[in-house]
Amino acid sequence: MSTLGEELISNERVALTELVKNSYDADASLVLIRFNPPLGEGQGSIEVWDDGHGMSPDTVRGTWMEIATPHRHRNHRSESGGRRVLGAKGIGRFAAARLAHVTTITTRRVNEPEVTLRINWGNFTQGDAYLDEVPVTWSTASPSVFAVGGEAERNFAEVVRGFQTASAGASVGHGTVARLEKLRMPWGPDAVEALKRSLSRLLPPPPPAELSVPDQPEFAIYVDTPDGPLRHHAGFVAASETLAHPLYRLVGTVDAVGNAHLAIYASGDEPVEVVEENLRKDSGRPSCGPLKLDFRVWDLEKSALEPLFHIDTGSKNLTEVRKLIRDNSGVALYRDGFRVQPFGEPGYDWLGFDQRRVNNPTMRLSNNQVAGFVYISADENPGLQDRSHREGLIDSPEYEELKTVILQAISKLEIQRYKLRRPESTVKTTSQLLVSPPQAGGHGVFQSFNLDPLRQVATERYPNDVVLGRAIEEATATINEGVRKVQEIISQFSRLATLGTLVDVVLHDGRTALARIAFDLRRLRKITGKVEVHDTDLSGALGELHTDFTAQERALDRLFTRIEPLSGRQRGRPRELSLHQSISEAVSVLESEIAKHGVIVTIGGEDVTVTAEPGDIRTLVLNLVNNAVYWLSTTPSGTEREILIETERAQEGEADVVDITVSDSGPGVREEIKDLIFDTYFSDKPDGIGLGLSIAGSVVKDFYDGDLWLVSPGALSGASFRARLRRRVG
Repeated sequence: MSTLGEELISNERVALTELVKNSYDADASLVLIRFNPPLGEGQGSIEVWDDGHGMSPDTVRGTWMEIATPHRHRNHRSESGGRRVLGAKGIGRFAAARLAHVTTITTRRVNEPEVTLRINWGNFTQGDAYLDEVPVTWSTASPSVFAVGGEAERNFAEVVRGFQTASAGASVGHGTVARLEKLRMPWGPDAVEALKRSLSRLLPPPPPAELSVPDQPEFAIYVDTPDGPLRHHAGFVAASETLAHPLYRLVGTVDAVGNAHLAIYASGDEPVEVVEENLRKDSGRPSCGPLKLDFRVWDLEKSALEPLFHIDTGSKNLTEVRKLIRDNSGVALYRDGFRVQPFGEPGYDWLGFDQRRVNNPTMRLSNNQVAGFVYISADENPGLQDRSHREGLIDSPEYEELKTVILQAISKLEIQRYKLRRPESTVKTTSQLLVSPPQAGGHGVFQSFNLDPLRQVATERYPNDVVLGRAIEEATATINEGVRKVQEIISQFSRLATLGTLVDVVLHDGRTALARIAFDLRRLRKITGKVEVHDTDLSGALGELHTDFTAQERALDRLFTRIEPLSGRQRGRPRELSLHQSISEAVSVLESEIAKHGVIVTIGGEDVTVTAEPGDIRTLVLNLVNNAVYWLSTTPSGTEREILIETERAQEGEADVVDITVSDSGPGVREEIKDLIFDTYFSDKPDGIGLGLSIAGSVVKDFYDGDLWLVSPGALSGASFRARLRRRVG
């Protein structure tokens, strides 16, 4: 019983939520959670009242007091038929053991006696008695609590006075109250506030009309707190007003085969983009089933939050506005209109938003600036099953597909947000080299390096002081130029250092491991020789193992040799080399990925000889081919997946240039992001970092005075990138 009760529930908020879910399944329209002082450990009590249909003596004896009954498996709908029940395993009621040492339940069904049940959970942890030997006190009597003029009527009347709810004037001849006595933890203001926050997300805020989410049954939760520090926490549980005012919003549906219809909004009633696309990228994985999405997103900078401060959200300053957003952040999952725990709890980052943001802080969203609502159903999403402890879903292929589809959708919103936040000064045409650092004054770390606030104050206070105005303008120009140079230097070094540093680490740790493996293989050979005298079968098995491990060790050694030119330490003097040979060596690094996705790579054109550093060519080709392989992998199975790499010597004016063009037969670059793809940290991949094209472009520009651009149309039907080398091409 301890395992099913207090040990299975992670915290008291989840335990109370389980009791509220029981009330929901009982067709209650109102749940009253009352805190009775003193609210210290081993003291006080919490009462959970509901006006549901209650239980008869037979139900208490035959269902409630039986563990894991199949009642909910046989009856997926509540008694009224209007609700898809939330309980399924028959153990949620034992969550009461997490909250208090003693539970007293009083319940009544219409035209039935009133039943009172008292359980001391400590009796189940003492001695070696079997369940049927543990005393449980219960009795039936004429109605008194759930009767006209009874305690239930008085409590509900006090709560609904002045509010229009289904309970106002409803019959009081039925319902249930669970009195949780001798609390296991103290309840202070922070704990009660956290509970209300958690309960506020049990039912989602009103969804947008276009989602066609069924109307929620009328279901209200009221928290009643005693006089004193907790009193101002009393009231109905409701979604925060902040949720109604997102800066960005994504609303839409995804059907069972992955076809999405998504609308993206940005501070307006009209969508800035409508996405019609298939979001399933792995057709071999089982479908998660259809889902509906409502994501609300905020930027947390001062300028973005100021409009919210003037809305009645209960915030006194911008710090409190940020806290409200963070308190309501997280992606909640609703099955048949009720939240699945712990999805949606602040800090429960089940989609990995924060890790994505670490990899790409410029573009990706963090978990604390997103309030998401995902709607599924038990009937249409059967592969999404609860864990036994009622928190989270079983880690199944369907669950992985659910996360993948949601991240594909949210990446569409991230792209639009990036475009809207991107300074106009960074917009370039695709015929230009799109790898230069952002101009001063753009968003990011350098945004605060300007004198605009000082200029504004000086203009207001000293409008006629020409000398002061000129001095500020000169200082502004100096700062902007300095910032531009610093940006350029940092950008150049970061781009060139990122890949080289990573390869350095891989080579160092990998070579160290290989040395240890080689030593162990020598020992294994000696042991094999000694064992052969006594056990030829064992010696033979060890010999096969040695042969296999040796082959793998050599394969790793070859791989490290291939990527060694990419190391930051390995850059040497340029030398004459064959472009086709260098390209072939670069492609071989991706051999396993290319084979995995069934991609055909062709190297064509003139085999040009250039004077170059081999690592530069490999860096360029690796990034372009790696991108091509990824986008080809998203095409439907059975589609021809091709990459064509062409080289040629050409004329640009009177000078010789060398072109390397990488084309693929994938989906191509969407028109609306063609001006963005060369931005550092911009990526159209859901988990992309956005450095590949930037690194490739910086190599071409910095060492060969070249350009990298998108070719349209290309040799194949998908994307086509051309790198032009102007220096060292003889």
